[in-house]
Amino acid sequence: MRVALTGAHGFTGRFVSAALEQAGATPVALQVDLRDEAAVDAAVGATTFDRLIHLAGHAFVGATDWRAFYAVNQLGTFNLLDAVARHRPGARCVLASSAQVYGQGAEGLIREDAPTRPANHYAVSKRAMELGAELWRQRLELVVTRPFNYTGVGQPDQYLIPKIVAHYRRAAGTIELGNTWVRRDFGDVRSVAEAYAGLALAATVPPVVNIATSTVSSIDDIVAELGAISGHRLDVTVNPDFVRTDDVAVLGGDATLLRATLPSWRPRALADTLRWMYGADETT
Repeated sequence: MRVALTGAHGFTGRFVSAALEQAGATPVALQVDLRDEAAVDAAVGATTFDRLIHLAGHAFVGATDWRAFYAVNQLGTFNLLDAVARHRPGARCVLASSAQVYGQGAEGLIREDAPTRPANHYAVSKRAMELGAELWRQRLELVVTRPFNYTGVGQPDQYLIPKIVAHYRRAAGTIELGNTWVRRDFGDVRSVAEAYAGLALAATVPPVVNIATSTVSSIDDIVAELGAISGHRLDVTVNPDFVRTDDVAVLGGDATLLRATLPSWRPRALADTLRWMYGADETT
């Protein structure tokens, strides 16, 4: 089985490549500017593959160039699906959306049938991608995934958990955070990668599926766990600029459907992820 992979060299992509190889498949990097329709068509036509995992996208929510979210995440995905439908009709395409499409009002462990209320340009671009992709469902086998928060070695420090880990690794005295009491679903990129690979290779798949752990932890829990791992005390200062006044207390993903689809899949514990990140070689 040859599985084409966009975003193969990104944070998630390199773990997905490893997971595909572990599962006996051959990952094939599909590198192209998704905004260039002709280039996408040529790249897809020149690549031999059976299935596709589409990870590439404009991801950082805090980015100020909102147009890039739509140009890449929405229109770029449409360019890709159109090319795959022409050159590999009927192929399974696993699309990386985001749990952020659930948006405002979501609370607790969210199921796939929950309402979607995206509240920023990134989330809106992903929901628009989901809706538009349906127009190709008659010509392709589509699996829309909604991953919740996940982390791991190699994720930039602009993201929350790598930021906290970096402070512990350099034995900083203090760190500025927002609401530390909120409880969220934090997965491990290796487990997420195994889920992507599993969804690409499984015999049957659902049209929409969360990638989540069904377990929630607070930022306070993460700080305490890293303190225990490192033996270092880090004082937390709440920065009002980082505080979201409308934060819900608990927000995670219901992974029931994912577990039913991939019975052997198990998420790694957050404590194991934090130990991995804290102890990682910085050149990794």
